[in-house]
Amino acid sequence: MGVVVLLLGLAACLHSPAAAAAAAAVNPLLESGPFPKWGEIKAEHVLPAVKQVLAEESASLDLLEQDLARAQKDGSLSFDRVFLPITQMRLRLDGVNSQIDHVSSVMDSPPFRAAVEVTNPMRTTFELRLGQSKAIYDALTALNNTAALRSQLSGAQLRLLDMTLRDYRNSGVGLPPAQRARFNSIIKTLQQLSTNYTNNILDSTKAFKMLVADKKQLAGLEQSTLAVAAQKAKDAGHKNATTDKGPWLLTLDYSTYAAIVSFAKNRDLRKKAYMAYRSLASTGKTDNVPIIRQILANRQELSRLLGYPNYAEQSLSGKMATFTEANDLLNKVAKDARPAAIREEEQVTAFARNATGNASLQLQWWDKSFWAERQREALFKIRQEELREYLPLDSVMAGLFKLAKRLYGIDIKPVQQKLSLWHPDVKVFAISDEGSSQPIAYFYADQYARPGQKQSGAWVSPFWDRARYVRQASPAALQAQKQGTLYAASSNATAGSNKTVVAVQWTPALAQQQQAWLKAAPLQVPLALLVTNQNPPADGKPSLMSIDDAETLFHEFGHALQHLLTRSEVGLTAGMRGIEWDAVEFPSQMQEKWVYDNKTFNGFAKHYKTGKPVPSDMFAKIQGSQTYRKGNSFTYQITLASTDLLLHSSLDPKGKTSPLDVFRSQFNEFMPYKPFPGDKMLANFGHIFSGGYGAGYYSYMWADVMSTDAFMAFVEVGTDNEAAVQKLGRRFRNSVLSDGGSLSPNTVFKDFRGRAPQVQPLLKYNGLTK
Repeated sequence: MGVVVLLLGLAACLHSPAAAAAAAAVNPLLESGPFPKWGEIKAEHVLPAVKQVLAEESASLDLLEQDLARAQKDGSLSFDRVFLPITQMRLRLDGVNSQIDHVSSVMDSPPFRAAVEVTNPMRTTFELRLGQSKAIYDALTALNNTAALRSQLSGAQLRLLDMTLRDYRNSGVGLPPAQRARFNSIIKTLQQLSTNYTNNILDSTKAFKMLVADKKQLAGLEQSTLAVAAQKAKDAGHKNATTDKGPWLLTLDYSTYAAIVSFAKNRDLRKKAYMAYRSLASTGKTDNVPIIRQILANRQELSRLLGYPNYAEQSLSGKMATFTEANDLLNKVAKDARPAAIREEEQVTAFARNATGNASLQLQWWDKSFWAERQREALFKIRQEELREYLPLDSVMAGLFKLAKRLYGIDIKPVQQKLSLWHPDVKVFAISDEGSSQPIAYFYADQYARPGQKQSGAWVSPFWDRARYVRQASPAALQAQKQGTLYAASSNATAGSNKTVVAVQWTPALAQQQQAWLKAAPLQVPLALLVTNQNPPADGKPSLMSIDDAETLFHEFGHALQHLLTRSEVGLTAGMRGIEWDAVEFPSQMQEKWVYDNKTFNGFAKHYKTGKPVPSDMFAKIQGSQTYRKGNSFTYQITLASTDLLLHSSLDPKGKTSPLDVFRSQFNEFMPYKPFPGDKMLANFGHIFSGGYGAGYYSYMWADVMSTDAFMAFVEVGTDNEAAVQKLGRRFRNSVLSDGGSLSPNTVFKDFRGRAPQVQPLLKYNGLTK
């Protein structure tokens, strides 16, 4: 028996295949071409598209469930019979959902947000039905338990089978009806809480605006920051705003915030920015603090329904590390990082006291970044504003593409075809093998901050996958819809019941038609969406990057490459799919380390006016500053990761100890100074409350062990040894970037490095040990 799905109103959306085809022709979310029609996607398209795709894939699921039941009876069960239709459903649904979610994250607006919130319950309901299909689970179990069938599977197929069985168990397929109904209710609640959490951050960020008319108040800020602030003021209606005369509009996007606390001589301004940022989304209508408790409580109940002691154990059931191993890594790194952080804190305090002549000066939280930057300038003779002039975005992008060619043998060129874009600043690039004109992948790049409209941070969204599937409903599913209305409202059926509503009747002809159509599906060209949030061009200057901006770009491009260069032949293990979450950051963190390679850096660091390369002594100073205050960086990362694990394991969400108390306790344990009493950064910690890193933030450090060890392979052969670097680069492409989730991360790492990863390279590379 299957699980009932109630999708109210679907009958009003579709009455025939002809109507479905007509709707698809006018709805950009349902376009099946290689490039989405981003610029045409409006709020009014969301609901019709979701209704249509769910109706069509519901018919496909009906057919699949009946087909698998019959296949088990007549002995015709096979891997393809299960996974071809699952892949088709999964990737087609993801294609529509990804477009909706992407537009929501980069072009937020009240109408679009409202449309997404209307459809979220519908999408979640179908996901629950798919993830709790007894027919699919029974077929998976039969595949797994039948030695003759299992022996025919490749390593990638076996791995996908094992992962899918685990995911079905974690989706509640084995729960009794009452518990399943509760499980489904919790999933829907968590989905809404996550949406509310994200929206609160966006709205809170958008609400903070500080208009400054007196330039003296902004003393110390770089010209690039002033130019962006003046442009924001102009966009807000102050038409005469200029970089030199203002007024200047300061916002809480991270680039502006970091500039204020690092460069503003005005201590009150730094304090105001610090307090606002560290308390973002923690008051009034955008208060995320109570939402955090609700998320934790619901996650805890969900895990216990599945038989786990806590959410951390559930989360880590699909990762490389165990709970103990994750904690052990954090504590091991902390043994070297914390003493280094304490030394760093003593040094910056002494520097500030000497610079001010105040021997009793006590640095406050909003002073630390400012004086750390002054100390960096004094030690390494580097001014960030001067360095920015050598890092125009276009030049850094060109250098990144040159590195990709050097390491991986690929060419990257702008797409000349005029494409529909969600914003005029977006660019599209094609990737081809070196010497070939045939694209093997594409990616979009959206790189400028749009506070209040675009989520902060940087990320890559895998979009079209390298897999055999079709971005349309199958002919068999459309034909099956003729048999009657899909999933009409039923007074006695709920998403958690065992009652089956049969809307599609299986026939041998339909089954054969469906299988033939699936087997003939073309291999799709992968596509990714790369998003960053750096300062846009302003005051007649191009977008000028900080060294951190360049690192972030390289990092995200590493994610993109793993999706775009995959060669896995099993669709649901291609690219980033199927990779354990604590290994996902491996290629991205390896890629970012190339910023500090001499040949790479000098290849992209060109003055935006003259085109001259960065002076050799400046690069030597940049390399020297690479490990500056790494103790503080690591201890803060450990603080966040440890907080995350404790929140999802030992905290009673309804008890007296609050999540903020846990954060402060871990801050006290690992950081070299006390936490700010009003610090509510958990209200702006989207990684773990809305971004997929719940009980998994340790993954950054876990993967960095792998990435640093892998990078050291290049260092060992000499990064100026071109032949050796290219040979290693191709090996990295043909293992780490190609295998995707078809092999375990440990196996992939050993294929590249020849052994298991070691922690010592991480500590040494970051200057924490000799």
